[in-house]
Amino acid sequence: MWVKTKAGKNMPVNPELVNYKAVPGGKERIVTPEGVVVAGEKCSVDEAEGCGYISHFATCSRR
Repeated sequence: MWVKTKAGKNMPVNPELVNYKAVPGGKERIVTPEGVVVAGEKCSVDEAEGCGYISHFATCSRR
């Protein structure tokens, strides 16, 4: 699955939506359906500021 970032680049993402909360300097990069890349962490739906996708580059075992 691909999401077009705000910079106009296509980014491969894992197809599962995850809940996230933004954390400045956070370890994970979440890509929203609108193409915004957010630094943050996965969280429960009760804590979530939004939902998005994890970049495929972060989880690919072929690297």
